Amino acid sequence: MKSFNPPIRTLMGPGPSDVHPRILSAMARPTIGHLDPAFVGMMDETKEALKYAFQ
Repeated sequence: MKSFNPPIRTLMGPGPSDVHPRILSAMARPTIGHLDPAFVGMMDETKEALKYAFQ
């Protein structure tokens, strides 16, 4: 079976939208769980940034 590689187009309708290659690349990376220490650290940093933003 051949792989499907649609041409790059600018979609201007209300339907499916273009996904930037950087986003596709990020989505192809492995995920981490919500109990992973790396995730907990990122969440702590995010909470501190939100506290600063909404003070």
